Amino acid sequence: MDELLILGIVSFIAFIISFLSDKRRITNGVLLTLSVVLLLLGLGATLTEGPMNRLDQIVLFNLLLIGAFTPIILLAIVVYLFQNARTLLKREGRKLPNLLSLFLGAGVLVFLIFLGVTLFTFEPLWMAATIYAGFYGFLFISFLVSSWLYSFNRPLYNKDYIIILGAGLKDGKRVPPLLAKRLDRACSFYHMQKKVTSPPKLIVTGGQGEDELISEASAMRAYLIERSIPPQQIVVEDVAKNTYENFSYSKQLFAQPTAKSVFITNHFHLFRSSLYARKLGLEAEGVGAPVTWYYLPNAYTREFIAILVMEKWIHVGIFLLLMASILLLL
Repeated sequence: MDELLILGIVSFIAFIISFLSDKRRITNGVLLTLSVVLLLLGLGATLTEGPMNRLDQIVLFNLLLIGAFTPIILLAIVVYLFQNARTLLKREGRKLPNLLSLFLGAGVLVFLIFLGVTLFTFEPLWMAATIYAGFYGFLFISFLVSSWLYSFNRPLYNKDYIIILGAGLKDGKRVPPLLAKRLDRACSFYHMQKKVTSPPKLIVTGGQGEDELISEASAMRAYLIERSIPPQQIVVEDVAKNTYENFSYSKQLFAQPTAKSVFITNHFHLFRSSLYARKLGLEAEGVGAPVTWYYLPNAYTREFIAILVMEKWIHVGIFLLLMASILLLL
């Protein structure tokens, strides 16, 4: 059996063990993505080692087809991301945070250029730049896979608290559509649990931003009351300024340190939020709320950047290592 095939199987087994022990790991996405790549490469290598029957030829042809069409698929992704950025800017306004899908598309295009130059020149400098860009492309795919895997999380209806993560208000005082979807999802979970056992408390968490007239938590509370949630079931946390503080301050409001909880946010924000919950020792499970389709590429790009920042010194070290390697090659 080809060594790559063996490594792929080992990586897949490691993924299963990692995922079952904790769903809140980006390592899960890394191992699953790595195992798929290694298994495909190993399968291709195994098929070319000896005489091939008809089935082997068909499988090998499809693998080569995938390889041949990969650059075309990546170019199609670039076009889509540029179009998506145009749509987002048109609907959400010309703001720097709305340009992330445009930057992502440009990054994929740069990688394709690096790859083309590397294949034609085999210059060490271009090879180093291509590997560096490819590494972060691999990490981004792994992050998307980790987010996708975590989205299948289905918490039991036995919680003491529902933590609803806040978001910026519209006109400084109104709940925007993105936050409304979180609150609606929390209402749904509340009523579903109420059918089978005692209902949970809802913690609305979010402070008052510089451009806001009231705290996010206050606006969220009013929204929930309008939708027939009893005021006594709502706990207000109106100090937090970011996701980490959302969890930290909400945890302090638990009647019991071991209380069971679930947190609600939008799908794109779900995985990173789970990392903060784990960091604070919260066993809270996450439930995602839907979001408008055109917002997703930009939102997932922002989440990926935020996760890189969480481990910024590791990535600074990787960059310095690359610079040192390039200097040695010059």
